[in-house]
Amino acid sequence: MKSRSDSRPAGRRSLLGALPGLRALLALLAVGLVVTAMDSRGFTPAAAEAAAGCRIYVASGDDVTNGHDLNDNSKRYPEQLLNDHIKSPGWCLFNQGKNGQTSSSYITGGGLASAYNMRPDLLTIQLGEQNDTIVKLITDCFDKVKDHDFTEANVCAAQILANQSLFDNLRNNYTTILQQTRIMASQRPQLVIAVINYPNPYPQSTDVVDEIVELCVPLIDTIPTCTVRWAQLPPALLTIDQVFQKLNQTLKDAMGPFQQGPNGYGWVYVDTYSKFKSHCMTMKVQIKTTVEHPEESGAVHQHDSPEVNFGCSSTWFVEGSTGTKIPQYLDPAAIGVLINKSQTTKGMGVYPNSDGHKCIDDAVWEADTIKPGTDPLKWLLSYGEASNPNICQ
Repeated sequence: MKSRSDSRPAGRRSLLGALPGLRALLALLAVGLVVTAMDSRGFTPAAAEAAAGCRIYVASGDDVTNGHDLNDNSKRYPEQLLNDHIKSPGWCLFNQGKNGQTSSSYITGGGLASAYNMRPDLLTIQLGEQNDTIVKLITDCFDKVKDHDFTEANVCAAQILANQSLFDNLRNNYTTILQQTRIMASQRPQLVIAVINYPNPYPQSTDVVDEIVELCVPLIDTIPTCTVRWAQLPPALLTIDQVFQKLNQTLKDAMGPFQQGPNGYGWVYVDTYSKFKSHCMTMKVQIKTTVEHPEESGAVHQHDSPEVNFGCSSTWFVEGSTGTKIPQYLDPAAIGVLINKSQTTKGMGVYPNSDGHKCIDDAVWEADTIKPGTDPLKWLLSYGEASNPNICQ
């Protein structure tokens, strides 16, 4: 009895025979006291009076701080930080996170003034991802990845990366914000200011090479067109990651001058980027094709890929809607006529879920300060518990 491969037309056998070099090519492409929680909405000076006697935690930020897509305020990282770690009586939380808040609107829209008026003992700041144009990283570029338009996703990210004025503006805004915190610290010497960076929700470019082979090979008659398109994914992911790194480096550089001097340890940089790398978004893709073969007397073959997850199996991001854009890029079939094609891309999302917020909560609490040795943020708040290196697992 002949094997299945022997029974295939010669053209298709030659396509499959070319596969051994495919992985290598793709790999090259990839390199390159009562605990009280209060919401900031409706915040007035009277609230500050009501908080008299509390140690104050103010959480300033954008969609992440506000728990975008989370649907449970108790799972936001400021609330989790309060409940998981700042357990001692005497703390009040004011979560000032707002969807769409930028570093500029925080200054001009009253957020910074409100934080100042609250006279906090702990202030966390997470701003920048929603800034004009930078936000396209999780909107326009995201949509292009979901639609398998990887070259345009790469262009989208590259335009952000090349626009230095965006990052200069962000740094200038942070300098303004942190100058205000310096005034706050002069009035409250025990104030701790934590600037939180951003995780990259996308998979890493080097982690999707094998998945491209797994997705495209079962399509048989459209292996070449599938592979050409999906080989564009790793470079796009690499550029996207470079933007996130530049965003985070901008925040870190802005904080640097404020960490100088005898009390500079009160300004703490919190790294969430590295902790989320193994917990990126899911990206489960399946492609289905129907091909008619005139050379086989009009026989019709159905070739479907399995559902392949290009993302992380243990995700810390809220899963979004399913992408279903028709994969026109599969035309033309190498052999036969492609008469039907479809795809689903499931699970992609850019905002942290409750597990992701738990990691951010722990990362703030355990964040290392510039003091020599291991000296976590929690010690600055007079919590003497041992440092815990095993967070965000």
